[in-house]
Amino acid sequence: MGKIWQIIKFEYIRRVSEKQFLFALLSLPLVVVITVIVVFAISVFTINTDPIGYIDRSGFLTDAAPNEFKGNIFDPAIDFIPYSDLTRAQDDLESGLIQAYYVIPQTFPEVRDVELFFIKIPMAEAQNQFMQWVRQNLDTFKAFDPLVLERLEEGSLFTMTTLDGSREMQQDQWFLLILPIIAGITFIIVVLTSGGYLLQAVVEEKENRTMEIVITSVTPTQLMVGKTIGNISVGLTQLAVWLIFSWIGLSIAGRFWPALNNISIPGEMFLVMAFLFLPSFIMIAAIMSTIGAIVTEMREAQQISGVFSLFVTIPLYVITPMMMNPNGTLALVLSFFPPTAPIAVMLRMALTTVPTWQIVVNVLALVIFAILSMWLAGHAFRLGMLQYGKRLSLKELFRKQEAA
Repeated sequence: MGKIWQIIKFEYIRRVSEKQFLFALLSLPLVVVITVIVVFAISVFTINTDPIGYIDRSGFLTDAAPNEFKGNIFDPAIDFIPYSDLTRAQDDLESGLIQAYYVIPQTFPEVRDVELFFIKIPMAEAQNQFMQWVRQNLDTFKAFDPLVLERLEEGSLFTMTTLDGSREMQQDQWFLLILPIIAGITFIIVVLTSGGYLLQAVVEEKENRTMEIVITSVTPTQLMVGKTIGNISVGLTQLAVWLIFSWIGLSIAGRFWPALNNISIPGEMFLVMAFLFLPSFIMIAAIMSTIGAIVTEMREAQQISGVFSLFVTIPLYVITPMMMNPNGTLALVLSFFPPTAPIAVMLRMALTTVPTWQIVVNVLALVIFAILSMWLAGHAFRLGMLQYGKRLSLKELFRKQEAA
């Protein structure tokens, strides 16, 4: 175990010290930070904070209570200016002193046909503020309980129920639909990046024959296990940093967009993700090691690993039929096929209740395949060392495995 630990430590320190890893590590946080800054700047500098005028021919707003809207940096409170005639309001509009003005008819509030005059249509937030101010001064609304008024202002709350009735989702839980997609894409990036590191390391050390020196101190299985776990640790480090930056970004953004404060990962979904992704991570990394052990050059290894990578991404290519029928044949087949199982199961969990026995079977299958893949990587490396310079075919690999 001590030798395996030394290999893990060496592989981890070597990879995290590379410029390539540091660039990949900081790429997503930098993109997120730049995107937030750009969106923030666009939102702030494009907001029109000019007042809105109004001509009240009904006298309804003569003794109106002040606007109770507090506003925020993305939706600042707008001032409302009364006018006595159209000429002055139109002159101020053309001079840019106001962004628009309303004309309230004499029949208001019995007839609520309010006119809006503008040169450039004001933002929806500004129009909503004016309507909210008028609404709060209506006698019919003043008679309501404050809690009822608050509920009316929040609008309707829709609940989506699956056809089989096994899953319900409210409109403020929209993130549960995109969470599996984000998790799947992140998983693919991290696992293929780490697998690429491992593949490159095995092929390069095999080509320069460094392995022949190392193999005098450790067994092929110990070497492959150490390299696999070491590179997996690198991938998990990258994932942890991304999650921390994402949490910080959501915490900051939640101060400006309150809807983001409702984002949370259900405990059961988080556990399923962990139990599915971790053994799958190990399995894919071990398969990458096996590919590196049986080929003779890096270009060939990249071609084979590229074909294998397509299997992992299949659920994202067929996401529409899977979402339309999460318990259909296609979804079930992809759920029980080890390379596609993690992403397929997560996509199904977004719209339906996946039976517990299916999740347990998937986890056990992934664990078994991960162990077999680790052993196969060591076995392939041992046979590849005996045939230096010659590509080891799968037929030779399994035939020699039976003879052994």
